[in-house]
Amino acid sequence: VTLGGDLSELSLSSSNSLDIRMDMNISLSLPEEAPRPDKLRFHERCGSLVKLSNGQRTAERRRPLDEFNNGVVMTQRPLRDSELFEIRIDRLVDKWSGSIEMGITTHNPSSLMFPATMTNMRSGTIMMSGCGILTNGKGTRREYGDFNLDELSEGDRVGMMRKPDGNLHYFINGLDQGVAATRVPTTVWGVIDLYGMTIKVSIVERDEREEQNLMTRRNARDQQVSLPDPHPLPDYYDRLTFHHNCGTHAEVINNGRTAHRPNAIDDFNNGVVLTSRPLKPGEMFEVRLDRIVSKWAGSIEIGVTTHSPTDLEFPFTMTNVRSGTWMMTGSGIMHNGTTVLEQYGVNLDRLQVSDRVGLVRKENGNLHFFVNGIDQGIAASNVAERVYGVIDLYGQAVAATIVDAMDYESPDTINSSMSNTTLYSDLRFHHVHGKNARIVNNGLTAIRPRPLAEFNDGIVFSSRPLRDGELFEVSLDSMVDRWSGSIELGVTAVRPDDIDLPSTATDLSRDTWMLSGSSVMENGTTIKSNYSLDLDTLTAGVRVGVMRCADRNLEFFKDGVSQGVACVIASPNIYAVIDLYGQCAQVSIPCASPMAPLSSAQIDICPRSDTSQSLQAPSVVQHAETDLHRFMETHIKGLTLTEGGRVAMRARDVQHCVAYSATPLAQDEIFEIAIVSLVAHIAGCLSIGVTPSIANPPTNTLPADCCYLTGNELHWKGKLIQLFAPNLNWLRIGDRIGFLLTHEGSLKTFINGEEIALIFPQLPDSLYVVVQLGGSCSSVQVTSRKVPTSPLTNAPLQDSLEIVLETENSSEVPIASEEHVSLENTTSSASNSVKYEFHENHGRNIEITGDKTIARRVASYNQGLVIVQPALHGNQLMQITVDQLDTRWQSSLMCGIVCGAPERLNLPGTALAFKGCSCIIANDWVSVNGVKSRSNYGIKLNSLNIGSKIALMLAENGVQIFVDGNGDEVLPWSPNVGQPCYAVFDLYGQCQQLKIINEIEDETSTTSSIQDCEKADLESCEKERSSIPSLSLQLPTTSYSSITNSIPKISPLTPSRSVPCAYQVACEKFKKSLFLPDDFFTTDDPVCYCTGCFKLKRHEADVFKDDFIQGWVKFSLRNFSNLQTDKWHIAYYGTKLSTIRCILDRGQPLTKNQMQYSNLIGQRA
Repeated sequence: VTLGGDLSELSLSSSNSLDIRMDMNISLSLPEEAPRPDKLRFHERCGSLVKLSNGQRTAERRRPLDEFNNGVVMTQRPLRDSELFEIRIDRLVDKWSGSIEMGITTHNPSSLMFPATMTNMRSGTIMMSGCGILTNGKGTRREYGDFNLDELSEGDRVGMMRKPDGNLHYFINGLDQGVAATRVPTTVWGVIDLYGMTIKVSIVERDEREEQNLMTRRNARDQQVSLPDPHPLPDYYDRLTFHHNCGTHAEVINNGRTAHRPNAIDDFNNGVVLTSRPLKPGEMFEVRLDRIVSKWAGSIEIGVTTHSPTDLEFPFTMTNVRSGTWMMTGSGIMHNGTTVLEQYGVNLDRLQVSDRVGLVRKENGNLHFFVNGIDQGIAASNVAERVYGVIDLYGQAVAATIVDAMDYESPDTINSSMSNTTLYSDLRFHHVHGKNARIVNNGLTAIRPRPLAEFNDGIVFSSRPLRDGELFEVSLDSMVDRWSGSIELGVTAVRPDDIDLPSTATDLSRDTWMLSGSSVMENGTTIKSNYSLDLDTLTAGVRVGVMRCADRNLEFFKDGVSQGVACVIASPNIYAVIDLYGQCAQVSIPCASPMAPLSSAQIDICPRSDTSQSLQAPSVVQHAETDLHRFMETHIKGLTLTEGGRVAMRARDVQHCVAYSATPLAQDEIFEIAIVSLVAHIAGCLSIGVTPSIANPPTNTLPADCCYLTGNELHWKGKLIQLFAPNLNWLRIGDRIGFLLTHEGSLKTFINGEEIALIFPQLPDSLYVVVQLGGSCSSVQVTSRKVPTSPLTNAPLQDSLEIVLETENSSEVPIASEEHVSLENTTSSASNSVKYEFHENHGRNIEITGDKTIARRVASYNQGLVIVQPALHGNQLMQITVDQLDTRWQSSLMCGIVCGAPERLNLPGTALAFKGCSCIIANDWVSVNGVKSRSNYGIKLNSLNIGSKIALMLAENGVQIFVDGNGDEVLPWSPNVGQPCYAVFDLYGQCQQLKIINEIEDETSTTSSIQDCEKADLESCEKERSSIPSLSLQLPTTSYSSITNSIPKISPLTPSRSVPCAYQVACEKFKKSLFLPDDFFTTDDPVCYCTGCFKLKRHEADVFKDDFIQGWVKFSLRNFSNLQTDKWHIAYYGTKLSTIRCILDRGQPLTKNQMQYSNLIGQRA
């Protein structure tokens, strides 16, 4: 319950209550722990530089490098007798002298005028500062206890307690320091002064294990115990990060990946930030500009320096450094403060948000700068070998983030791709980890390099989210006896890149479930004690793991044996979390994990052949598991099926075993498998084929009537009938092979999406796929899914001539299309009487004009999100039109629906980055609730023109879009119950301006022009009306006049989805062999005019009655000059194959003199 409160202020603390910034507490009944609504937290009134977070249990001093005081915080209520008030020091800086001060006061924080430091208070205050006690600002005890607060380190704990006898005691790392003061008043508040070096603290509960480890660490330091200093371990990922030593106005956040100036409006300099390590030869140091302000002149500067971040006295700007520095500033190059090149490259002062600038020092000593990936040339030579990367967040530049090859590229960019390596990568440790952890052994081992000196800050994650039913298991390689406590294991629903790592995993306070010892914890709070597995008792060599089952139960494993249900987790994507805490010093993933199944990878990997329309994925959303292909459950003993029958594994002691598909091959449906694992030392490969019968009982050999592939041979009934390439022995982990049964009854084979030239014998109609796991192939996985059943995809595929002959005299039937709908079918119940407008919350590059009905992107290519209000209702349409396009960019408009209040949405750079309940459609991607998958559902969005109209409708079972009046099938999606749904558009790439259409058209003005037509016009060519020689199928509406003005004409004999004939397929293959760029052609489907197809299309227009059209296949060319071709006559131009590319490049036919340089004979394509 928020009662109008800001959701951003809602946070789940480590207690059993939700703290809401409205002075309201809601207790949650968690088992085995009584609710504590009055749990200690900081009062909302505090010092002027203090920032509270984590349910007001964490306090941080802003601008820590500029100010050292004004950091006083107090408890929200008086302390009780014998109640321990303890805090943990989370962060220190080395700039100032003095550190944390802690004490009590009789002053009520609700009425107190907070001083710059509590030692200035002259009444009712007792404070510990350094190693002394001050009462009302005056020293009363010069030497108190065994510790000096100024010498404490990060992670140390400081607490205090008022005893019932009125004595005040301090506790350092759990040790009682004795009586600090006597006759303390009964009503006192706890006080913390974030002074000097201390900039962040958190209220914590007492943890004896942590206190013991802290004392062990301190004793080792005090006694100067000589610990072996291991050789520095190179991290497997070794990603570049910013060093936390930086300019006074700069701050490093996001685990060292982002640098920003928190007070960019007040200051324009002192924003110098260096990398944490020297650059490697040839290593790209590149940053993305995240935020700018227009107040100042100048912008980001980037370069290299020989000064290290620990030795450099940070200047106002790097151009003031007079030694060992090369900087690009503006459009010039400066060396040691002197300009050496005035006009070098792109002016950095003109960069916008999301633009990238980088540099590379080549092995020959040359320095190159890059702007948005484009090399600007040699900027300097003979650059020193050991240099650090440096950026200066100067002037307009506010924030920048390091980007590298591990960052996910935008799915809209022309460089983005999804490789087999991405889809089928084995589980490893994530590149994000604690500061005391290192990832080695190709990402399979996590280690704490100094296990005897440090006991925490060793959190590591799995490299990707875990699938349901997937076991993430590690072996304990190394244990030490110095510390208390051991490994902690669990899962989190937060991406590792989005986590600000604490010292221990039990301090993760958002969407995290951990097993610590024998206690199951959720967001730092114990929800179950005495679990059957106690991690603190494990020894080296034991394997422990975690798995979420299909029923959402979380289970922990020891040596492969489940220890029972720990809790229930409903979050969709979870990462494994391991904390190398205390005694646990090293863990390893024991073996390669199985590949991700399609259901959890959320990506459509069915091949999309350029020459076969049947191979294109018919749906773009996450299908239910029942739609996935599987193996038959009947099999021999040596074969194991997992993942619901999608993964087949061969036992180690079995040489051959056979698996069958659960169902026969369906027409125009591909059955595809991928190789999961190989045994390198065994020769041979898998065999795969088709068979009309299944051995009963099952055997480990292929059936006698099987037609199968093995090596580079095609066998049928035990005889070799053909050789082919590539050889199946060449296949590696992640490679795919599949079979496709066409509607003509022919069988096709695909390897990694490419068709293999094979001639199969005459085979029966009912065929099962059979796979023999032999040789080096030990396990495979099904990656394909069934074709969705619909009237469009399952209509009888009769011969085109038969359709014409059977329906020449058929009666007229009204349209009753169920799947491929027009606006007539949707607007009958959807009214456009609502006036829509753009919400004031929009992307930073958006300008709203025209009574809030026009949105225009004024800069860059992204940050163009707009939300339409009011909320959409069921079966209600809202429509926009494209007013302006900018062809300089790639990709175009994205649209969809999001749930939640628009004013509370944190808008990302692009719509595909939405994480909450949303359904976003792009040209070749969709994102459902933050999970992106490749698809051609929104392919029409990539070919929008000025004046194109796009309509969105929230259907009962999903989202439906209409482009220029043509409606696609419903994209299944379920919004959150009780949350409003809003239409959202992303003016991305080419799309520069949109306008909302709110006009209402009288229903009678459109219905009079509706022509009757048949159901077959929209479904599958089942009937034809020969009585109408030229029929234009207009898609009427009842409330959208603007849509009907641009509805294209659809011939009843040219269905929206048709299977190409063999002649068209052959012509498409021929066109593909010419290697002509796709940019020359439109996205329209080819039109065939072979003898059979011409008879079907002879009524489209009078001009097609000419016999010269027969034998041609039409591939529509893109109109680059925007010429009006509606009234052009059709002509036929024969040319030579060698001149086709030249004609397309020139945009006009060649003359006879130009043709004489080629001697090839012109052929029809």
